[in-house]
Amino acid sequence: MTIASIVISFAVFLLLFFPAQQKKYFLSNYHKEIGNLTKTVALGVKIALTEQNFEGVETAMNFVKPDKRLKFIALLQTDTVWNDAHTSYTIEKTVMNTYPESYKFDPKVTSTEKLIVKSEPFETSIMGGEVVVGFNTTEIEKNMQDIRLIAMAVSIIVLLFGIGIGYWLSRTISKPVLALRDAAVKVGDGDLSQQVTKISNDEIGELGLAFNKMVNNLSDAEADIRKINKELTDTLDNLKHAQGQLVQSEKMASLGLLTAGIAHEINNPINFVSAGIDSLKENLTDLKHLLRHYMRLKPGQNNDEILQAIEEEKKKIGLIELIAEADELFASIKNGANRTTEIVKNLKSFARHDENELKKSNLEQGIDSTLVILRSQLKDRVEVIKEYGKIPSIICFPGQLNQVFINIINNAAQAIEGKGKIWIKTSVVDNMAEIRIKDSGAGMPEEVKKRIFDPFFTTKDVGVGTGLGLSITYGIIEKHEGKIEVESTLGVGTEFIIKLPYKD
Repeated sequence: MTIASIVISFAVFLLLFFPAQQKKYFLSNYHKEIGNLTKTVALGVKIALTEQNFEGVETAMNFVKPDKRLKFIALLQTDTVWNDAHTSYTIEKTVMNTYPESYKFDPKVTSTEKLIVKSEPFETSIMGGEVVVGFNTTEIEKNMQDIRLIAMAVSIIVLLFGIGIGYWLSRTISKPVLALRDAAVKVGDGDLSQQVTKISNDEIGELGLAFNKMVNNLSDAEADIRKINKELTDTLDNLKHAQGQLVQSEKMASLGLLTAGIAHEINNPINFVSAGIDSLKENLTDLKHLLRHYMRLKPGQNNDEILQAIEEEKKKIGLIELIAEADELFASIKNGANRTTEIVKNLKSFARHDENELKKSNLEQGIDSTLVILRSQLKDRVEVIKEYGKIPSIICFPGQLNQVFINIINNAAQAIEGKGKIWIKTSVVDNMAEIRIKDSGAGMPEEVKKRIFDPFFTTKDVGVGTGLGLSITYGIIEKHEGKIEVESTLGVGTEFIIKLPYKD
């Protein structure tokens, strides 16, 4: 099969790719050749017209007339035609001479598969114009037919040669190997009664004897493995079911926190927009009343009564104050819209669906997005102090690291009773990105610190936490080949230190 694939691929290359590349090569050279001929004729015409040698124009055009590939050659004169006001102009082309004379030349003619058209402009003191030359591609098509015939002949020869080699290999090597493969497939399907006869006296024969010995050993061990495997499978199924329920509970808790925070954050700027629009509507109503008075004004008539009504209406609505108020309302609405856009942008950055895709990401931007998500849990109670070292971006799973940040920062906020502070510091240490998240909470005793990353371990009340948040965090950091450490002093606070390697 391998040899057949190679032979067929080579034949396909000869029949399809090679002729196509040759055609591109021929066309490229043909275009260059015709372009050079066109430039030569145009140069001859330009010299002849400059010297007012009109016979020389015909001589220049005769340069390409003997070429059997020539379809036509035309000499055009270009004129600039202005409009009556001399504000715009058009370029008109007039056919002065064509060869053959019977050819109906179209100045708008372009290249096709069967015709290559080239033009070259010229400019002299007498006139300006261009030379247009058309050549057919019959010669290229003839060459391509010859190449296809040669390629087909070579492909047939190579195919026959490959069939011969394949037949020889199947008789001497493939047949014994296939027999061993069939036996191995049956063993893989669970049939440990398979045995292969001595198929040759070479290395393949020795491989067959080793295969028989391996099958015998597998058969002896199968009974014990089956018994142990059944016990392990039952236990594993129970653990997976319990773990799945707990992981889902953790995800739902995070989703609830995220939804509540975003709803709270978006509500404030939306209120700005809503209140601003209501006020603008009232101002617009006043302006409509004033505008109706202005629309009553008529040129050439006595408008004193209307003007007096306009002045009274302007005083009534407080026009100047109304305009100033409208500017303030527009600014307030814009500010609310910008804040909403920022929140949605950070939410998109935080909740990106790229958990299984490595990409370059800025960790500090990920932390900022997380803080926006948790703003409602932090503001008016926890002050966040950021000391960013402007660390370079790293190759990572950004969505998973955002989950790490939200787990640790949320835990830090929950560890603070009343008001407190959270310090977030980033730096590069020993070619690793280091993120330190420290809180002013209650801290934890040594026995709790030792078990902080254990699955299902939690100090929260029953029903409040699953104990999977920091366990999942530990697994994500380990997946990134990084390290996570915790330092805590009871009554002082806790600090998590995350170290992530820079990788190409």
